[in-house]
Amino acid sequence: MSVKVYFATNRQPYTAPGSSRITRFEDDLGPVGGLNVRYGSADVDVDLDARTNTIVAGSLQVADEQLIPPEGGEPQLGSTTIFDALRNDMRTSRRPTIAFIHGFSNSFTDAIERAGWISAFYGLDANMFVFTWPSRGSPLGFPLPYADYAHDRKTALASGPAVARTIRRLHDYVDLLGDNSACDQSIHLLCHSMGNYVLRNALQALMRLPNPSVAIQPDDAVSDMVPLPQHLPDPSVLRRTFDKIVLAAADEDADAFDDPAKFKFLPRLGQSVSVYHSLKDWVLNTLSDRTKFNGPRLGSDGPDNMATISDKVSAIDCSDVTSFNKDPEEHQYYRVFPVVRNDIVQVLKGVPQNKVRNRTAVSHGRYRIKPV
Repeated sequence: MSVKVYFATNRQPYTAPGSSRITRFEDDLGPVGGLNVRYGSADVDVDLDARTNTIVAGSLQVADEQLIPPEGGEPQLGSTTIFDALRNDMRTSRRPTIAFIHGFSNSFTDAIERAGWISAFYGLDANMFVFTWPSRGSPLGFPLPYADYAHDRKTALASGPAVARTIRRLHDYVDLLGDNSACDQSIHLLCHSMGNYVLRNALQALMRLPNPSVAIQPDDAVSDMVPLPQHLPDPSVLRRTFDKIVLAAADEDADAFDDPAKFKFLPRLGQSVSVYHSLKDWVLNTLSDRTKFNGPRLGSDGPDNMATISDKVSAIDCSDVTSFNKDPEEHQYYRVFPVVRNDIVQVLKGVPQNKVRNRTAVSHGRYRIKPV
């Protein structure tokens, strides 16, 4: 099957000598320190039986940008082109959208292909939109990719403002539509591994963007390229953007939901937050925790103090249903194991946490997926 994947990226674009056409995106930050964002789409051929997902040659389309239009014209933003396409599909096909932030060790092509795989594997008939930040596409193995991990951690930190600008650009787009904006479909957010660290930095950057006016004017809309002034963190600027937020194998601190400088205010962006974690996660328990001197990981033990954090947050333990044979790092369970997939799909479909099948309630807000 063929899956169209929409994307936003702050990676460095590559154009062939003598051409202005972008043919790929690199593994480092793009212009203005990774603040500029380009938008586009590509098609992915997915074969679930053969377990293959391959970007279709020649299908990459990068939306045109023209920030300085001819006299009398209007600026052309790539975000408007892609958001228009998503909105039209959501209204005509009645399909929700899954926004995806990938993790460590993904090239641009890896990120697009993984988003296509998730769409087919989850079987939700949803649009896929991936924010692909500049991580390096090097497979895990021995010797351990310490240098690549350090590179990705640095670019993940720097990519937060670009993701924040993408979210604010979406807000502006919806606000400028006025009464014609309703499509009655949900936008969900799925973050994996270090993508959760990107999200943390995006949340912090979002709270530092200027507080938008109640009635936004076209000239005030956020551009895809022009930097905005920064302010002190202001949680009041946050608005519900997503329906369900799913954090899988999060390379983030276990105390994140207690800390205003991390995820404390994340629940304001969605209806619910589901944290999928596993004590057997090799990447978090070895590569991130022991070798990079990070503290206890959210994706290993789940949130530290369920009793003191938002009631919107639930923790789902996957430790009993992963295996070394199918996933040697036991870090990719959200896209490898059908039993985890089935749990996530129920959440995305709106099944209440205490009604999701094949779970055992452990304590307040904590659940454990049962082996099949």
